[in-house]
Amino acid sequence: MNGPRRTSQLVAIALFAALSAAAHAGPAAVKTISVGDVKPGMKGYGLTVFSGTEPEKFDVEVVAVVPNFLLKQSIILIRCSHPIVDKAGIIGGMSGSPIYLEGKLAGALAYGWHFQKEPLAGVTPIRDMLDVLGRTWRGDVRRTPFSMTAVLPPFDAASRHGRVAYETLHESVARDGGGFSFSATPLSLSGFLGAARQMLEEVLAPFGMEATQGGGAGGAASGDPGSFKPGGSIGVQLIRGDMSATGIGTVTYVDGADVLAFGHPMFNMGEGALPVATAQIHTVIAAMSRSNKLGSPFAEHGALRQDRQAAISARTDARAPIIPMKVRVRDERSRRDASYAVEVVSHPLLTPRLVHAALVNIIMNAASDTEDVTADIEGTMRIAGRATPITLRDAGASREGLQPLASYFRPAGLVGAVIGNPFEDAVIESLDFDVRLRYGLEVSTVVAAYITAEAPSPGETISVQVKLRSYGGEERIVSFPLRVPSVPEGTAVTIEVGGGDAIVPPMAAPQSLEDVLANVQRFFPAKSIVVGTSVPRECIALRGRLIDQLPDSAAAALKPVLGADQVESYRAASFETYPTAHVVAGKESITFTVGPRRNR
Repeated sequence: MNGPRRTSQLVAIALFAALSAAAHAGPAAVKTISVGDVKPGMKGYGLTVFSGTEPEKFDVEVVAVVPNFLLKQSIILIRCSHPIVDKAGIIGGMSGSPIYLEGKLAGALAYGWHFQKEPLAGVTPIRDMLDVLGRTWRGDVRRTPFSMTAVLPPFDAASRHGRVAYETLHESVARDGGGFSFSATPLSLSGFLGAARQMLEEVLAPFGMEATQGGGAGGAASGDPGSFKPGGSIGVQLIRGDMSATGIGTVTYVDGADVLAFGHPMFNMGEGALPVATAQIHTVIAAMSRSNKLGSPFAEHGALRQDRQAAISARTDARAPIIPMKVRVRDERSRRDASYAVEVVSHPLLTPRLVHAALVNIIMNAASDTEDVTADIEGTMRIAGRATPITLRDAGASREGLQPLASYFRPAGLVGAVIGNPFEDAVIESLDFDVRLRYGLEVSTVVAAYITAEAPSPGETISVQVKLRSYGGEERIVSFPLRVPSVPEGTAVTIEVGGGDAIVPPMAAPQSLEDVLANVQRFFPAKSIVVGTSVPRECIALRGRLIDQLPDSAAAALKPVLGADQVESYRAASFETYPTAHVVAGKESITFTVGPRRNR
């Protein structure tokens, strides 16, 4: 009895193992064809979504194999045929469409030409794409610290290395010849209009992305297929929530948790971590220059891991860091109170620009008026590992409404300074912006400044007279006390008087993220008058701090010890800040010579 029963159990186990292996083999068992075996005249098919979520077949015929078309990468030139392709040509969003020749996976449709008269496309060979999967993920690598310029407005100057890197990156992706380019990645935008849409277009167009109107995340209840499959649509999400920005392409290959798509880079940024989502296609927009799919993302189903010449790769078991961002805009005249919530990807080169575009878009939606306006903004940033959030306040006035001010708000600029710092990986956990509007120009300008004493003595308290002109021409004079520095007779002392935005305090080049945050906090409020006094005494920068109380002999002795990278020359200065109820613009300077010390 045990013999037959034992045999049946073994057969059942073996059958279960075979079925399980077959179920898990999936696309990993897909046969591939080497580019060396591809010949002109070969016929096959491709898979892509023209509408909805189900891939459709389109016919292909090999025209030629072009060796070393890119660096150490050939392409397979194909001619495509399908009722939609025959009308619209190679369509943006087809990037990544798997191409099969003789039943074997040859690669991904990836390249096209502007204004082409027939549907010719370039195919990235599958072996080059599979090499992307073979790369080791270095996600735990940290940046190597290096010297950085002091944080000065505009805040982009604080990340000058990041801006240069961004420009070099997009220029390297953008340049092509003869109209040849990636099969465009449609950037599906939902909720973006006007200036904000144009900002995104300018930032992302050099990467081959073309902005199209789409929809926001549909969610699982709206028909989300729930997983990726060859020929299905994939979206790389940059912004989601009350507005959305998603790059749409096609999945080429799936092996367990690994996904290959596009057949070309998105940003060519190497390793990255951006959310990837399933997507649906609403329709195809045919155009003379280049047609595009109109699509919307569904839910997040993984994270981009590699962004390389031959493909992007993602893992469905990974999740990318995302920054929740809330914006509240309050109009004190109409008492309108609007709140918005979005999530923005966390990336040193992309996040500052995406935050800026989202903030401008929200501001234009909440307050599109182009009349005189005065605005106060408070921004709060929570950084992982720091118990206390960073809070910055700013204010500004504009003759053209709120939108022009968005480029100068310091709380928004702080994002680039923190996430792009070269000292450590700073994880921004959340951003909150509170904008308060008052229509009318609540601003004064410093038009003149003078002192009443001709040659004040060291330690004497004198008055600094400041003439302010309000919008409309009304003038008034305000007075501030100033203690003359204790310096030798004959020393030239300079006084700067101006609005908080017009005077920049001296700062040492930061040596850590803490220094960056400290420098940011040193800026003066826009709603203030600042009186600064400087004397020709040298300061020393030591570990991100200014030391200005040293005798000249001590400063000279420290220079050889500190090294050239730590020594910077500054005029010793002190500042007094006087809050005002309105924004103050402009500045004036006064220089006087210190007289003899008077006996008391």
